Amino acid sequence: MPNRILLVLLVVLLLLGALMTPFAAAQQTFPTFTPPPFIWTAVPQPTAVSGCVAPLPLVVGATAYVSGGLFVRTLPNLSSPYVEYYEAAVTVTITDGPVCDGSRYNWWKVSGPGNDGWVAEGRPDNYFMSVGELPGELCGTAAGLTIGARAELLRDLRVRDAASTAGLVLTVAPTGALVDVLEGPRCGEGYNWWRVRVVVVDVVYTGWVADAQPDGNRWLRAEGEADAPVCAPPLNLAVGSRAYVDYADRIPKNMRALPTDEGELVATLLDGIGFEIIGGPVCAEGYNWWQIRILSRPDVTGWLAEGGPQGYWIAPLRTEDRPV
Repeated sequence: MPNRILLVLLVVLLLLGALMTPFAAAQQTFPTFTPPPFIWTAVPQPTAVSGCVAPLPLVVGATAYVSGGLFVRTLPNLSSPYVEYYEAAVTVTITDGPVCDGSRYNWWKVSGPGNDGWVAEGRPDNYFMSVGELPGELCGTAAGLTIGARAELLRDLRVRDAASTAGLVLTVAPTGALVDVLEGPRCGEGYNWWRVRVVVVDVVYTGWVADAQPDGNRWLRAEGEADAPVCAPPLNLAVGSRAYVDYADRIPKNMRALPTDEGELVATLLDGIGFEIIGGPVCAEGYNWWQIRILSRPDVTGWLAEGGPQGYWIAPLRTEDRPV
C-alpha cells in the first residue's frame, strides 16, 4: 500500500513538471527592461523687460501724432536732455524704435517739427502718441467768429498764405488791428485757422491767421467782444523749471485737463507736491495757468493756476529752503 501511494505521488510530480516547463521557458523569453539614466536639460526662457507693455503698432516710416506738452529727448529715457518741446499736438514720422527704458515707457525716435529725437509713447491709461495723422478734434474749440463780420487781433499775428505754420508769412498784423473774416475755421497742426483780410501800412493782405495758442491764450476775438479778466504778470517760471504746491489757505489745489476752472479735474494737489513745468503760462479767467507734470507720477499731467498777488499757491522749487 505505501509503495502504491509513493508511485502515485511520483507520477503527479512528473506531470506537473511537464506542464510548468513551457511556461517557465516562455517567461524567460521576455527581454529585461533597464531604465535609462535621467538627464535634465535646461530650456532657455525669454526674459521679460520689466515695466513696459506691448508697444503701439508703429513701424519705421509710419506716421503718428504726438500730443502737446511733450519733450523730445536725445536718448530713450526720462533722464536724457531734451532737444525739442512740442507745445501743441504735431504729426511726426517714426525713424527708429521701439526701445523700452526698462522701467516704464516704450520710446520711438521721431522726425517732426524742430529737432529730431526720442519721445515716450505713454501707457494704456495715458498714451502721449497714436497711430496716424493729427486728428482734427485736437484743435480745441474755435473762436466764435462770423464769416463776413470783423474780428480784433489780441496780439501781433503772422498772416500766412496757407493754413499752416509752414505757410509763407505775408505780413505781421499788429495788436488791435481789425480784420474781415472771410473763411474758417480750418484745423491744422493743433490750431484753428481763419482766412482774413487786413490792412497793414496801407496795403491790403489776404491770408490765414490762427485764433489761439493750442489750449491756451486767445489771439483773435469778435469785434466788440467784452474783455476777459486781466492777469497779473506771471511768476518767474519757465518750461523745464521745477516748482511745488505752496498754499496758506489750507485748501488743496485742483489740477485740470485744460487751463480753465471748467476743465476736467485731473487731480487734487496737496501742499508740498513737486512738479515740472511743461507748458504755459496761459492767461484765463484772471489767472496764469501752467501745464505741469507731477515729479512723483510723471504720467500725470495737467494745468494748475498759480494764484495771484493776493495769494500765490505755487513756488519755485528751492532745495536748500524746502526740499520736496
